[in-house]
Amino acid sequence: SRLEMKKIYLLLFLCVASVSCNEWFDMTPDGTSIPEDRFFRNENVFLNALTDVYTQLRAESLYGRMLSVGELEFMGQNFQPAGTDFRAAADLDYADAVVRSAIEQTFVDMYKAIASCNNVIAHIENTNIVFNSKSRKRIITGELYGLRAALHFELLRLFHPAYAVDPGFVGLPYMVRFGMTASEPLSTEAFVGKVIADLERAASELETVDPVLNGFTLGTVLPGEIDSRLRTFCLNYYAVTTLLARVYLYKGDYEQAAAYASRAFEHQTKVEKRYRVFYYFGPGEYGDDYSFSREHLFGIATLPEGFPRSAALLYGRNGASVTKHYSALFDNPKDTRYRDWFDNSDPSRVFMAYKFGENSVLNGYTSVAGNESVLPCRIPFVKLGEAALIEAEALVRQSADNIADAAARVAGLQKARDIPTVAERLETSGLTVGELLDAIELEYRREFFGEGQLFYYYKRLNSPRIPKSDGTELTVTADKYTWPIPEGSVNVIQAL
Repeated sequence: SRLEMKKIYLLLFLCVASVSCNEWFDMTPDGTSIPEDRFFRNENVFLNALTDVYTQLRAESLYGRMLSVGELEFMGQNFQPAGTDFRAAADLDYADAVVRSAIEQTFVDMYKAIASCNNVIAHIENTNIVFNSKSRKRIITGELYGLRAALHFELLRLFHPAYAVDPGFVGLPYMVRFGMTASEPLSTEAFVGKVIADLERAASELETVDPVLNGFTLGTVLPGEIDSRLRTFCLNYYAVTTLLARVYLYKGDYEQAAAYASRAFEHQTKVEKRYRVFYYFGPGEYGDDYSFSREHLFGIATLPEGFPRSAALLYGRNGASVTKHYSALFDNPKDTRYRDWFDNSDPSRVFMAYKFGENSVLNGYTSVAGNESVLPCRIPFVKLGEAALIEAEALVRQSADNIADAAARVAGLQKARDIPTVAERLETSGLTVGELLDAIELEYRREFFGEGQLFYYYKRLNSPRIPKSDGTELTVTADKYTWPIPEGSVNVIQAL
């Protein structure tokens, strides 16, 4: 039945197998939170409270649409809006009433999710409950600190000018207590410092206990154990370190960015491929998993009627067509993304019909019965490909002497996409720093279709002109990269 299938979906999305499907389904339906009087009686409720935060993130105002396939993606210019829908967003028109309302809802719901993190953090750090294992408590704590940092950083990237433009800009508070704001709104520099501190705390909690470190086994998961196969549905150790790399690159600290980005590839060298929790898909290995979910270091669980349905409606044959720069962007038809994400039947109107549509399923995950799953794609948050691009860019911005190592990271990503461009240049004429940076920009434009990441790339560099979806160039000033902070924001935050 539909209800039973939904229970299976939700069970898979749990990071902990000991919480029964019925308990989870009853306690945290979409759109609600666990009542306060049910909180914190035992460790399973801590786990459910954490999972409730992940559930909040798949709301349409957050990663279910707005910050993935929706408004933020149109701002990055990879899609031509269909009709008037999203046109104001694509034009970066923050005076538009619909855009402004959507931004305000995102602001409120992001701080709500942060408040939920703070609530659980406050309790787990003062609880008298004895957990089945110390590692379980540390994993929950690490994820909470990581989530709090990640969500604050998204707010920073949206509502503050880029770090390179104005590190002294004072805008948003960093929430560290449930129901309270920070004493004062912070500068971008101070805010980033708090993001890094929280991520480092998360990494320190996870770095020796996270099951993702050792890959997965096919043994039965016992009550109270955490299933390592599902750790990429959670903010695991490698996702945290790659987010640290993302933050340090945004800050312009290239040494730290390169160092943290490289950690994602330790999993690739230390663990046999058949036991890896994440890895590059090779051409033809992904079946119907068009989102390449095994490359996600962390992705947000979604139900079929959520994110996949939104993607299908937005980018199907009656939806938004891709940028008119598309043919130049995908100049090699062997590219697996070109072949498998897009409907190219009409070159004048190309659609991203498959990457996140309802026909894309997760590959390699199992249902409660042990059968191969037919679960829909999830929402990517941070991917192996981004780790490669961060490390490559950070290395060459540090020193031109690093160009071979940097190019090798880009070549690794391109090999998985069946395009040997950078590898061939390395073997023949070589690459300049400028040419490699151009190649990195191309990969950002190709790799993150529908993921809301391209806008952030342009903003970090404060690019004055970017390729517009209609085939022209769009002139963008620093203020157009910065969402307006809603009026009365302090009062809004205090009321959460």
